[in-house]
Order: sequence, then C-alpha cells, then structure tokens
Amino acid sequence: MLIRGAERTSQVGVCIAAASVFLLNQQEAIQIVNHQVRTIEQKWPAICEEAGLSEVDQALFWRRQFLNPFAFINAPEGVHVPLPG
Repeated sequence: MLIRGAERTSQVGVCIAAASVFLLNQQEAIQIVNHQVRTIEQKWPAICEEAGLSEVDQALFWRRQFLNPFAFINAPEGVHVPLPG
C-alpha cells in the first residue's frame, strides 16, 4: 500500500512523514507513535497470558510481528524505539 508518495515500506518514519495528510504535525504524530509503542510494551505480557500464548509463541511474535526493528529504521528523533528482548 502506498503510504506517502511512492513509499510502501511499513516504517514509523514513513508514517510520520505522512502526518500532514491526517492533519497532524510531526510532533503530534511522534506522540501517537510513542503512546502506541509504550502501550504495546506495557500490555504485552498480560495480552499474551489472556490469549494463552506459550512462551515459544510469545518469542516468535515479539519483535517479529510486534515492534519489529525494521519498522523503526530511519525513525525521526524523539520516537521511542523499543529495546531488544
């Protein structure tokens, strides 16, 4: 899917660059991203428990399907980049 211009990569920086299309400035977009990232980090253990995911499944999803490092390449300054692990 085209996100901005001809850019198709699913990366935070691309989404933030497109913020004006959604009537947001860059700082507002960064705040939304940071809120989402921190919420995922904080709620991850409880959601995994609620979903009944095994430790193996949790490890397979974490940082692959959720908070994948590729999504944060070239993210602008101020974006909370999750720590590995």
